[in-house]
Amino acid sequence: MSKEKNRIIAILIIIGDLFIFYFSLYLALFLRKAGSPDMEIFNELREPFLYLFFICSFIFFIIDFYELSSFRKAVSFLRSIFVFFFLAIVSGIVYFYFQPQLELTPRAILFLTVFNFTVFSSLWRYIIFRIVGMKNFRRRLFFVGFCEEMREILSDDFVEYEIIGIYTKGNIPKDVRERVDVFDDIAEVKKIAKDIEGLVFAPNIKDDRETVKMIFSELPLNMKYMEFFTLYEEATKKVPLYSLNEWWFLENISRPKKRMGEIVNRTAEIFFSLCGLLFLLIIFPVVTAVIKIDSRGTVLYRQERTGEKGKKFILYKFRTMRHIPEEEEFPWREEKKGEVTRIGKALRITHFDELPQIYNIIKGDLGFIGPRPEVTKLAKEFEKKIPFYKLRYLVRPGITGWAQINYPASTSLQEAEEKFRYDLYYIKNRSFFLDIIILIKTFRTIF
Repeated sequence: MSKEKNRIIAILIIIGDLFIFYFSLYLALFLRKAGSPDMEIFNELREPFLYLFFICSFIFFIIDFYELSSFRKAVSFLRSIFVFFFLAIVSGIVYFYFQPQLELTPRAILFLTVFNFTVFSSLWRYIIFRIVGMKNFRRRLFFVGFCEEMREILSDDFVEYEIIGIYTKGNIPKDVRERVDVFDDIAEVKKIAKDIEGLVFAPNIKDDRETVKMIFSELPLNMKYMEFFTLYEEATKKVPLYSLNEWWFLENISRPKKRMGEIVNRTAEIFFSLCGLLFLLIIFPVVTAVIKIDSRGTVLYRQERTGEKGKKFILYKFRTMRHIPEEEEFPWREEKKGEVTRIGKALRITHFDELPQIYNIIKGDLGFIGPRPEVTKLAKEFEKKIPFYKLRYLVRPGITGWAQINYPASTSLQEAEEKFRYDLYYIKNRSFFLDIIILIKTFRTIF
C-alpha cells in the first residue's frame, strides 16, 4: 500500500476514534445512570475528556495502533489492547488527580469510558483491517522475475498487497508456486494486464535486457513500474541486503552533512544529557549500595564497542551479572541469562542499567538515536560475514534506534543480519521526524 493510502487510513482511524471516544463517554454515563444520562454532565466533561483522548491517541501511536501491522498477529494484538487499557486508566487517574476542580465523580465514569473506548476502537480497527484486506482495496501487483526476499511479501503478513502472479523463465520453489500463479508466456500475462496496478522487477531482471524489452513492448505503459527494492523497503521498513553495491551507496547514503543541523542536535544532546546526569548522580549511591549488597564485583560494567568511523570506545553500564567473562568466542547477551542478579533483573526491566551511558553521550561516543554500537569482537565477525556491514559506521551510534524498536536483541549471525537491514533503513532515511518517532516508540520497549 502506498504511503499516501497509509496516511489516509491513519487519518480515517483517528477521526473514527474521536467519535468513538465521545460515544464511549456517553455510554458510560448512560450505564451509570441506568438509561438516563445527564447531558449537562456530558457537556462539562467534553473538554477535559478531549485532552484524555489526545493522551490515548499518543499511547496508540506508541504501540503502533495506527499501523495495519498491529493486526497481523492475534497474540500481539491482544497484548497491545491490554497495555493500552492499563496505560489509559493510569493516565486518566493521574490527569484527573492533578485537575481536582473537574470533580470527576464517580471514578467509574473514567473506567467505563476507557473500557468502552478500548473495545469499540479495537473493533473499529479490525473493520478497517478487514476492508483494506478485501480485493477491491488491495494493491494488485505483478512480479517480473523472482528473488528469495519475495517470500516475505507473499506471506499473509502483508494483506494490503495482492500478488497476482510472477513472470519468469527460471525455476520457482514449490511453496511459492502454491501461493501464487507463475507465468512463463508473456501472452498469458497480457490477458490479465487490466487487473495489474504495478509491475515489480526483481533485481536480476536488470541484466536480462531481452525480458525487459519484451515487458515494455507487450504490456501497457500506464501502470506503475518499480524495483522490488522499493516495494520491500516500503512494506517492511528495512533494506534488502541484495541491493547493496557501490552505486546504492552513492545514490542513497553518500550526502554532505549539514553543519548547522549537527550543532543543534549536539547542543540538544548535551542539554538533555546533563539533565540525565543530574538524575544519575541522585540515584547512583542507592544503585551502588544495592548492587554491592546483592553480589560481589564492580558497580559499573565496561565493554569495548565500535562506533562512528570504526572508532573503539568503552561503553558503561551498571553491572547486572554475577560474573563478567573477559573472553568469549561469541559474547551474545542472551546466553548468560542465568548469571543475571536479582538487582540486575530489576535494572534491566527498568532500563536503569543503561543510565551510565549518559557519560558516553557527553563524551560524544553515543547519541540518543542511532544504530546500537556492537561489541568490538562481534563487530569484526560481522564485518567479515555481513555484506557492507561497515556502513553502520557512517553515523554515530545511539542508545536506541530503528532496529531496537523493530527487532529483539540478536542472538545469532542471522538475527544480526536482520537487524542490520533495519539499521540501513535508518541510515538511508534518517531525519528529525524519524528520530522523534524512534524516541517516542522506545517507550513501548520500556513498557
